[in-house]
Order: sequence, then C-alpha cells, then structure tokens
Amino acid sequence: MGSIHMTTTAKAWHLALAIVSGSACAGALAQEFSYSGFGTVGAAVSNKDYKYQRFITDNGTVKRDSVLGVQFDAKFSSQWSATLQAKVAPAADNDSKWETSAAWAFVSWRPSNEWLIRAGKVRLPLYLFSENLDVGQSYEFVRMPTEMYSISPTTDIAGLYVTRNWALDSGDLSLDVYSGRAPTVVQRSYSRDTGTAFISVTTRVTGGVLTLRAEDSTWRLGLHHAKSDFNDDQIQAPATIQNIPLGGGYNVYLPTAFVREFRNDIVTFGFDISLPSDWRLIGEFERNFQRDIALGANTAGGYLSVLRKMDRITPYVTIASLKTVGSAARTRQKIADVVAPPLAEAGQRQLLDTTPFYDQYSLSLGASYALTPQSKLKGEWMHTWIGKGSAMVDSPAGAGPVTNDTIDVLSLSYNFVF
Repeated sequence: MGSIHMTTTAKAWHLALAIVSGSACAGALAQEFSYSGFGTVGAAVSNKDYKYQRFITDNGTVKRDSVLGVQFDAKFSSQWSATLQAKVAPAADNDSKWETSAAWAFVSWRPSNEWLIRAGKVRLPLYLFSENLDVGQSYEFVRMPTEMYSISPTTDIAGLYVTRNWALDSGDLSLDVYSGRAPTVVQRSYSRDTGTAFISVTTRVTGGVLTLRAEDSTWRLGLHHAKSDFNDDQIQAPATIQNIPLGGGYNVYLPTAFVREFRNDIVTFGFDISLPSDWRLIGEFERNFQRDIALGANTAGGYLSVLRKMDRITPYVTIASLKTVGSAARTRQKIADVVAPPLAEAGQRQLLDTTPFYDQYSLSLGASYALTPQSKLKGEWMHTWIGKGSAMVDSPAGAGPVTNDTIDVLSLSYNFVF
C-alpha cells in the first residue's frame, strides 16, 4: 500500500485532542460513549494505459476507492455531544502514499429539538451523500459519480454549522447554514511535460442548504460561495489570456494579468425518490460559476440513477456528465487550436494541460449485494466518453492530449461497518 504519513490541520487536531481528552474522562463527564468503524476495500481496472481519476489504469489499483475509518461519539448531556472521525485513505498531496486524517472533529449543542449547532471540523452539505460519502456500505453505488462529487474545492471545513428544523405535515424541512475555512486544500495538476504537481490553497466556504425529507423522497437545494488563495506566494492564476500573433501563421496565448485569490459560486440540486415496486430514482446537478480567473472550473454537470431493490441485490444504471462551459471553455479551445512556433509549443502545452477542463459523459451499470446488514459486495462497469478533453485524464507524455476517446472501467469492492 505504500507508506502512510499523518496530515491534517492544526486546528482540527487540537479540537480532536480536546474531544479525546473529554471522552477519556467518560465516567466523569460523558453520559454515553460509543464508537463505530467503516471501510471499503476496492479494486478498479481500465482498458487504458494512462491514468483516469488519478489512479485507474490497465494495471489496476486499490487506491481509487479504498478507505478505512473509525468514529467516536461522546454524549455529555441531552444538549452537548462531540464526534471524532479519523480515516486512512490515499494522500491528497502524493499519488504514492496513504495518509491518516481527522475527517470530523466537532462539538454539538442542541438547545432544542429545532436547533443544532456544531463547531469544529465538519463535512460540507454539498451533496445528498456528503455526510456518509466515505461509508460505502451506506449506499448502493461502487462510488458516487465523480462528475458530480468532484466539483467542490474541499469537502471539509473548520468552522460553524447551524441547522434549523421544521416539522411539517408532509415531512421535515431543514435549513443548514455554515461558514468555515480549510487552511490546506490540495489541488492536483498534471502536465505531459512536467508530470504531477500538487498546489496548496486556503479556502473559505460559506453557504446554505434547504432540505425537504418526506416519507418517500428527499429534496435538496444548496447555494455555496468559496474564496480561495494560494498558500505559496510564488503561485498565481491567469486572470486574463491574450492571443499574440507572431507572423508566419503562428500564434501564442499568454497570460496578461494574474491573481492570487479567486472565487467560486456553486449551485447544487438533488433528489432521492422512492417509487412503487422497490424502484428508486436519484439525481444531483450542479453549476459551478468561476470568478476572477480565465481558465477555471466553470462547470455544469450531474447524474441521474435508476435503482431497483430485489431482495439482497440492488442493480442500478447511472448516466453522468461534466462539462466546462462559457468563456473558460471557449478560451481553452482557442489554446488547443493554436498553431505555435516550435520554441513556444511547450509553454502552450503546459497551459493547455494544467487547465481544469472537462468534457465527458459516462454510463455505469452496477449492482450491490447485501452479504449481511453490515456489509455489501459491489461491482460496476463504467463506460466514459472523453470529448475535447478532461482533467480527470493524465494524457501520456510525448503524445497529444486524450480527446475523442472512450475508457472502460471495471470495479469491485467490499464495504463494511461495525
């Protein structure tokens, strides 16, 4: 599995240590103390020799889906509790290592049945399956569709999370409002000439999510605002790009202004509907508006899944899409089409490769099998079409970018909780 190293934010660990210290005095402080664990052992292999979704190649990998975690919960009174969740997974800043991190580390205060306030390191409510994303046993898919579940600059923040609930005749309505900061968010970038690079940014995310839970359905609408800045003073992003004619039919595109800070506004919408005869329909969609930079992840995407529960077996079909749209897509295509002189080809190639551009669709056929109430076996075939390119693909060195290609991925995983 490679080496394992420890990483997390200092604030999250301080809070985690405080929770552990409190739980160590459970006899004196906590009325209840419990723990649980979860894990996924997953393998995936494709029909291509280049990397897809960071790890998947024709050699196979266990890094794409495998994770192991443990969670501790301490209840100090009817109003106060604390949660710590740690996990082991592939490192965010190194493709060959694994890391242990504090996924959750927060204190909860419930002053009444209608209000819940959490402070510490919490999971952002971006998706329908945000809170249980690492717990593969809790859903039927081999993995949640990457076209949707890769849009956020971060999945966790250290901050404040407030929930207000209303009991309705038709179900429950909740409003989640949050704000927090992730001091170290690692963004992976790949170039055919220089290989993989990991860029560290600080991201502050603020947002609100409205969720309606009825007897046979869940509906969610979210608005999120993220502001990021590079932790390395030497790194900047192009704010504007300009075409420079060089004569002889040659052109190059060069950045003409740079910024260290940039913003994203994200709108998310999702639903999970139970239908007659044990059918189920799940869909999530997003629009990520990129601000301040010319070549950012200005995307529109989502997925739609149909499932059917048949005793222990639940087969599913998923279609998903992720596309860069607007001026970011138009500028990136101009760079791809440019005819640069030989001395400028490497620079244009670097600019093209490191752009977070997406033009892909996927079809997945899979199924889960409940071995026990605490464990599932899952299998999936996924067929992906790459159009004008995708940042999820590491194009081979010495060749052109992967475009107008298809990728087949076979995945198998064992998922458990205890």
